[in-house]
Amino acid sequence: MIGFLFKFTISFAVSFVLLSFEFNEKPMFYHLSSYFGPIGTDIQDTLNKKVKKGFSESKKIGKELFHNADPKIMGDQIQSKQSSSLYDQDPENEFILEEIRRDEVRKLDELIKKH
Repeated sequence: MIGFLFKFTISFAVSFVLLSFEFNEKPMFYHLSSYFGPIGTDIQDTLNKKVKKGFSESKKIGKELFHNADPKIMGDQIQSKQSSSLYDQDPENEFILEEIRRDEVRKLDELIKKH
């Protein structure tokens, strides 16, 4: 990484010095930019358009992604014949469960007393 940074710094300094040399009382950079300037602006305009298009497309995709992520709330469609809560309301079933619990508690008490 340090080698790459060192090579880049040396290359930049050498190219800067070479482009700063004067030729016909103007720096070399000026002469090169007069030939390649229009091409550079065309490339810059094209890249600018591509970046804007890519940004707008990614923004559109992002909006669609978050728009489709909203949960859709639907009403409860359970029919009363299929609901288990109706059967749990039977007092006889509740009495049987209470009796089983009492019997279990009694057996646990006996087990504890024996040991």
